[in-house]
Amino acid sequence: MSRPLIEQEWQAGDTLEREFLGIAPQIYAHDPFWPGEEATVMARQFSAANPFMQQGRVWTGYIRDCARLAGFAALNAAGETVVNFGYWETIDNRIPNHRLFRALMRWARAQGASRLIGPINFSTLGKFRLRLDTPTCAPFAGEPYNPPWYQHLLGQMGFQPLARYFSLFEEANVVRQLALPENDIGRWRAADFSLQPLTPALWQAHHEALYTLITRHFAKNVGWTISSEALFDWHFNVDTLQPCFDAPGSCLAFGPQGDVAGLLFNLADKRQQTGIFKTIMIVPRYRRSLLYAMLVRRFLFSFDAQWPRLGAALLNWKGPTTATALRASCSPNKVFHHYGLYYRDVRHELL
Repeated sequence: MSRPLIEQEWQAGDTLEREFLGIAPQIYAHDPFWPGEEATVMARQFSAANPFMQQGRVWTGYIRDCARLAGFAALNAAGETVVNFGYWETIDNRIPNHRLFRALMRWARAQGASRLIGPINFSTLGKFRLRLDTPTCAPFAGEPYNPPWYQHLLGQMGFQPLARYFSLFEEANVVRQLALPENDIGRWRAADFSLQPLTPALWQAHHEALYTLITRHFAKNVGWTISSEALFDWHFNVDTLQPCFDAPGSCLAFGPQGDVAGLLFNLADKRQQTGIFKTIMIVPRYRRSLLYAMLVRRFLFSFDAQWPRLGAALLNWKGPTTATALRASCSPNKVFHHYGLYYRDVRHELL
């Protein structure tokens, strides 16, 4: 006899059931690399405190001891309803997932969506993507982590790849040989820019400009939905950004008028002794300048000898920094991590 599927559309005051929360610890019970999942953090995500609840709708479903799933409906920039799926954890069995995804697809159709995209936890401002290769070490901060069978289950249910991403790690002495332009480009000179270490106070002082820069940049992401300033602050604040504050080299770039011109987020993975390039963003008017090269160079030389490896994190294969990362990592010792986003048309029933 099959176990019941418990599903609900989120209402104010609802809380996650213990059985929903208990599935992930069961899946990773014997996995030494799993970073864990705090019930209190999950409860806060699925509460009225999360600004997403003010601009979107949420569905959750689970089959006890088998699988869990959540759906998030919101509007994209074109005013269309987008439904993402996330917080998916499951045993290696298609049957409970078939039931869960079929229920979510029906809910997505009722919201007016034409396709389902994921894994995305609430929105692409938060954690998203599926790990495609088998992890051989603990994930760095923000890296997707899941068993290798997840992508195969999605394929069995008719999901197709929507976007591919990678992280790349290499010996630091190899990466530092990367050739970068040194002559001024366009109307802006290198002397027009200044770099200041990223601190909580600096972040707060330039919050409005950073909100504009980051949301404009992320609006190009697959699966992007409209983000209020409150939702932005939920994901980008002095607590969530602490790993970037702590890492060598993270900085804000300022233009000739003292305006925010760009940013560099780095991470320091102490377990793997690896300095990680997380994000570079540049205000459009300064993109034809040496600022990009200045920020890359800052990353390359901010990590000292105690960091024998350097890496670039969560890059889109079609993204602007991909060519730089591939050029810099050219030895036989480079290591890739692979990720993906998947989609499925919800207008056709999952059979």
